[in-house]
Amino acid sequence: MVYTKHKEGKQMAEQQTEGKKWTIPRGPAATAAKNRHRDKNYDRAEMTLPKGMKARLEEIVKEQGYSSRNDYVVTAIKEKYKRDTGEDLILE
Repeated sequence: MVYTKHKEGKQMAEQQTEGKKWTIPRGPAATAAKNRHRDKNYDRAEMTLPKGMKARLEEIVKEQGYSSRNDYVVTAIKEKYKRDTGEDLILE
């Protein structure tokens, strides 16, 4: 906790995250804007996995240095398509 004085001279506790200030807007308007961007630029797909596979997949993602589970899955799909067809998966 960091204690700072505010307008009225009152000392208030503020939580500080490793000395970083948030630069990303927060609140309902920001969330709505992020959702619009996501919906415009991405398709969403749900996966159903056997019990335990999600946890193992998370381990694999970390072990192999992928930035996210999604990044790993997208890369795997592209590699499988290339192996099966000999062509790169082109998105239009």
